[in-house]
Amino acid sequence: MANKQKIHPVEELETQFHALHHKIVKSKDKYLAAHQKDFDKAAKSVKSAQSKLGKAKQQLIKYALAAKKSGSKKAHNELKKAKAATELLGNSLHEAKAIMTTSQSRLKVAKPFQKKLAARAKVLEAFEKDWEKKQKAEALAAAKRAAAARKKRAAARRQKTA
Repeated sequence: MANKQKIHPVEELETQFHALHHKIVKSKDKYLAAHQKDFDKAAKSVKSAQSKLGKAKQQLIKYALAAKKSGSKKAHNELKKAKAATELLGNSLHEAKAIMTTSQSRLKVAKPFQKKLAARAKVLEAFEKDWEKKQKAEALAAAKRAAAARKKRAAARRQKTA
């Protein structure tokens, strides 16, 4: 049977820490940008809907004048269609504005959260540096202890032989 090497709990915690740190750094970079992208997309759709509504209103005025002049059934039917189209565009503009308002509020919430993520990333980075210093100091101390133990054993051997 193959011997499975057991991972030391500290090493396991260290790998988990690195994974967590990597996730926080990645999310910090993408979080605000994603919300800004959503807001820009919503603002663009509002602008588009506003321009379409403006054109539809101009068309409605044109059809209203034509219906008023001619008084024909065809002109009144076109006026009805233009009113319906204008109403639909008005509704879509209202929905687009609601979406934009939602994305704007999310963006406002995301900015302070972005700062929190940046602060967490800095703290984790500082902790990692401190941890590395402690590990190096511990390794150095272990090496010194091992050297001292070797010297002590060598001195004990010399005393035995002497």
